Parts: sequence; C-alpha cells; structure tokens
Amino acid sequence: MKLIICLFLVAAISSCSFFHHKSDKRNSDIAAIIPLHGDNNGVYAQEARYSNWPNPDTMIIYVDGSRLRIAPMGNVISPEGKVLFSIENEYPIEQLFFAQRGRDLFIFYTDIDERGCGSYIKRFSLESNKMIWSSEIDGYSFSKPLIRGQFAYVGTIGFIGKIKLKNGQFDWKFSNIIRNGRFNHFSNIDFVEPQRVRFVATHPFMLKSDTIIVNDITGEIICMN
Repeated sequence: MKLIICLFLVAAISSCSFFHHKSDKRNSDIAAIIPLHGDNNGVYAQEARYSNWPNPDTMIIYVDGSRLRIAPMGNVISPEGKVLFSIENEYPIEQLFFAQRGRDLFIFYTDIDERGCGSYIKRFSLESNKMIWSSEIDGYSFSKPLIRGQFAYVGTIGFIGKIKLKNGQFDWKFSNIIRNGRFNHFSNIDFVEPQRVRFVATHPFMLKSDTIIVNDITGEIICMN
C-alpha cells in the first residue's frame, strides 16, 4: 500500500513539474501575453521627442521610468552615458515611435538620406539588450502605431498593415494604396468595432477625410472612401 502511495506521489510531482515547465515555456514570450492597460481598444506607441543636447538630432524616450537618449545613428544611451544597445539603423533617424511591453521594447522608425527613406519595426529585449526581430515596411512618415493585444497596426504614406509582435510577420498589409493623392499619410488608426480597424487620412485644407476600414480577422478591405 505504501509503495502504491509513493508511486502516486512521484507521478503527481512529475506531472506538476511537467505543467510548470510548459507554463514557463509559454510565458517566455512576454510580448505576446502581457496585456497593456486599455488593450481592448488599443494603446498608441509614444513618439520620441527631439532634444538639443548633446546633438540637435538626439531623441529622448522613457523606458522603465528612465530617460534614455537615442543618437542619430541609433545608439541608445543610459542616463549615465552608457551605450545600452544600437537600433542598427543604416541612416540618420528622422522619426521614431516606441512602446514597452513587459521586458521588450518595440521601435518604429524612419531613417532618411539623400536617396530616400526606409521604415522599420524592431523588437529588442531589455534583458539582453539585443534585437529579437526586424521588419522593413513600405513608405515613410509613420502614423502613430496602435498596439492591441498581440499585434501592432501601422500606417505610412501609401501603406497600412497589421504586424505580429511575437515574430514581426504581417497578418495582413496593403501597399501602393495612394489614389490620385488620396489615402496618403494616415493621421489616425482606431477601431470602429471590435473586428473593424480604421485608417484615417486627413486633408489639412479640406473637411473630408479619406478612410479605409479593414476586417481585422480576414484582412479584407471593407470600405475605401
């Protein structure tokens, strides 16, 4: 009888250890599972601000409450002056948004040189200070990215898309959507219904806005007007 009870306890402990191991593995991808406050409607990434010190093109972001500087060529510098990691951009950064989720930092940026612009989304680990993935996207002049659940919704001039935070792959995307000057720079991204995401391109001198609504699940354009 004692032998049977011992075997039962060993089996139970092994079973608990097994499920604990599965849980650790599942929770290792923090960015995919930790919700942000307001995730039902989405949370916007923050825009980096320019600073006049030590270089006019230096940008400022806040991570874990610390004020970090980003040099034009991508070095991320601590308050003590230590280079934490590099964004690894090829040309000077023109525009940058950032969002922290758990121990991961997501950077949305455009760099620019005399030949043109490039836009990128990158995920960095704040534990290892290393890049986890990088995705290049079409267009430039980012709209403020919207983060909802495990995805980010992005827009640039002539481009809209939904990208997975876990691996940087797009669930759906549309390129070259400019029509006779319409559907240009998107000033806002939001959800009009739980499964319908809206991209709005406003005209500074017109009352009417250009709007694209996409079925978030199927990736089909519902309307474009």
